[in-house]
Amino acid sequence: MSQVSGPAPDGAEPGGDPSYLAAADILDPFERMDQIKLKNFGRVGSVRPTALLYTAGIGASVDLPHIAVMPQGLDAWERAYAQMGGPLQVFEPRLIEAVKAQLGRQVRELRRPPRQEVGPREVPKLGVPAAAFPRWLRCTGCDLLAPFEGEGGPFTFFNTIGMRPDQARFVHKQCRGRNNKGKPRDSVAVPARYLVACLNGHLDEFPYTAFVHRAHGGTWTCEKTSGVTNPATKLRMLEWRSNIGPEVRITCVTCGLTRSMRELTGTAGAERMPHCRGRHPHLGTFEACDAETKLMLLGAANQWFPATISLLVVPESKELNVADVAARLQGVSAELRAMVVSEAAVPMFKMLMLKDSLDLTDVPDPTVWEALALVAAGGEVDSGRTTPYSPIELRAPEWRTLIRPADFARHARESDFRIRDVRVPPGLTPVIGTVAAVDRLKKVNAFVGFTRVDAFERIGDARERLAPLARQKPTWVPATEDHGEGVFVRLREDVIGPWEDAVRDSKLWDAHKEAHRRNVQRRTSTSAAPIDADARLEPPRYWAVHTLAHLIIRQMALDAGYGSASLAERIYAWRGADDREPAAGFLISTTSPDSDGTLGGLVEQSAPDAVERLVARSIARASRCSSDPVCSHRVPRGQEDFLHGAACHFCTFLSETSCDNANRFLDRRFLLTLYSNQATDLGVTGLLDGLTT
Repeated sequence: MSQVSGPAPDGAEPGGDPSYLAAADILDPFERMDQIKLKNFGRVGSVRPTALLYTAGIGASVDLPHIAVMPQGLDAWERAYAQMGGPLQVFEPRLIEAVKAQLGRQVRELRRPPRQEVGPREVPKLGVPAAAFPRWLRCTGCDLLAPFEGEGGPFTFFNTIGMRPDQARFVHKQCRGRNNKGKPRDSVAVPARYLVACLNGHLDEFPYTAFVHRAHGGTWTCEKTSGVTNPATKLRMLEWRSNIGPEVRITCVTCGLTRSMRELTGTAGAERMPHCRGRHPHLGTFEACDAETKLMLLGAANQWFPATISLLVVPESKELNVADVAARLQGVSAELRAMVVSEAAVPMFKMLMLKDSLDLTDVPDPTVWEALALVAAGGEVDSGRTTPYSPIELRAPEWRTLIRPADFARHARESDFRIRDVRVPPGLTPVIGTVAAVDRLKKVNAFVGFTRVDAFERIGDARERLAPLARQKPTWVPATEDHGEGVFVRLREDVIGPWEDAVRDSKLWDAHKEAHRRNVQRRTSTSAAPIDADARLEPPRYWAVHTLAHLIIRQMALDAGYGSASLAERIYAWRGADDREPAAGFLISTTSPDSDGTLGGLVEQSAPDAVERLVARSIARASRCSSDPVCSHRVPRGQEDFLHGAACHFCTFLSETSCDNANRFLDRRFLLTLYSNQATDLGVTGLLDGLTT
């Protein structure tokens, strides 16, 4: 993951981009890497590529065993790519277009995170640049509180064992303990836990020195250093337990002043918070900001919320079009593509590609020639769109492909997407219209930014609240590819359509609508623009399809041997409109890179006998819950705002890595009649009741 030769300087010098008040030099941990013998190794840890999009990405604080680091912005990544000889790209036209609509038409590329393949006994020197953050540290031996200042400061950075990056740490040398009378020894220093954040995505160190001296503004004085402005006095962070919780006090050893961090909690504490300095620590910049600040703990859940775009790579027509072929040619070396100087050379090029398992035999030569020109030009014709794509717009092309598996049989020889039609068992035909085995699939994901304090969806997906990934508008964003397999199921529209119309007039649906309105009103950030709650409520068909997908995943975990956390759902459920056909189906897939990957175990569950047994067992298990009758009769009433009905951890919920919507919009009563008076009391009958009679 992170390759740093030592934490970067903390100071920021004026003279950066004109929009910034100050900007430090861009972090370059690879500078002079080959010219000098480093005292410390650069690698401080590792994460999976997907973690750089969802949990440990740019601007997030990554907790390592002894230190905390922050992956730096895209400007620093350029230094890593320069050492690699250039970036590895992810080419998917639909995803590039979606990112352009979100971040601007200047985006041209999707890039994989920088990394270096080395032998088992070699230490990689390249990776994602990261800097120590926070830089304020507390000595575990004497409680000394001070910033890391490099050579000459109270703390020293050690990372001398190349194969043990987990031993990277800060040390307070010659520490004599809390009473200053102990034998000198090296004590580990840990990150100070308090930070300051604002709604505009800024994050900063807590101003401990100014706080303990009760400074108002950016200057302070200490009575023991009269005449000196902003003196660097010696501080200690003292912590102990009390009968009302942990007590943390900051003490100035020089003058004896002390102050409790408890003063900053509650409503009164918000008024004592320091002003925002407009700092982006992942960029090394400061900008003007007048937003209110909030006290935050290191590693707090609301410190970093990622904004990502994900989609499946699928052919969008029966024949491979230019964009489809271009996406496949992107992985071919530029030297080999450059050998094709005319359309007459395309047949020979096809033969070479066939040896590399890229079958273009059925693609017309003019299409391949145009695709080669498209790749050489770096993309496709710009649509000019500047409004973000909705989830339905992103998934509609996938739906059109998945519901017609027979039309795309010629793609079965292509490595990225293989789908085949499976006979629907007679016992399931009353409700299920299509079952398909997706032997190979590829999911592409792009990271477009992050928010602080409030999750992206809680601010109405407001793009202006996204923190920047680079000092200038980015021309590329980080992206990853996940390969896997899956099972697709489509429900019959002539069955779910009339059922949905009846549900929309039921008492149960009215209760869910009111609960959703209360939920949006209470949980949407006060800083967000007004949000139409009804427009964000998923339709009844989504609840039914989503619930069925959960039940089948839980049963697959038992029948197929996969851990439920390694399976993921992708829901396709929306009502028809002028620009799209209705959808009601789901894809269950696994894209884990380990042994739960693409070995065929999941696809085997799509066989007619297996899928019939799977659905039957799922329905049987869903008909009872160990929390019944509490679970089966649960309806939001009064001031309750939960977004599920007859669903709980015992019968329906999945891990957050598996669920498409955070275990919301689930209700077993939309699939089954759970008790005799359900239709009378709630006006809802189960969509799958016909399969259980």
